[in-house]
Amino acid sequence: MNKTINIRPLAFKSQDERGSVHHFTTERSGEFMVFYRRQGAVGARHYHKGLSRNKNPEQFILLQGKATLNWKDLQSSATGSEVLQSPVEVEIYPWVWHEVIADTDFLMLEMNATNEGPVDTFYLENETSK
Repeated sequence: MNKTINIRPLAFKSQDERGSVHHFTTERSGEFMVFYRRQGAVGARHYHKGLSRNKNPEQFILLQGKATLNWKDLQSSATGSEVLQSPVEVEIYPWVWHEVIADTDFLMLEMNATNEGPVDTFYLENETSK
């Protein structure tokens, strides 16, 4: 079976009266993107072929809020829908079409090099990113 998506809660470190602390590690560097999305917004609606190191796999962290991730493996036709509750880290592997629907307002950190994104972002016929 091909890899499709991987979802991991962020590791919990501590909590006190100020709130909680979580952590993650990444080998990636460069320019990352921060997305603020309003409830009901739909994004992505694309896939990557793995041409860019930073899209193989695509990685993002839902820092605050709740979203639904719909996906379809274009090589096996496997499909799925996952509700993401922050804080959570998500990896989306090549050839997996995906869309993210904001169930609430959310804040997301996408860990990729923005200059590499356009060369490894593809859309299904009659679809565009919103």
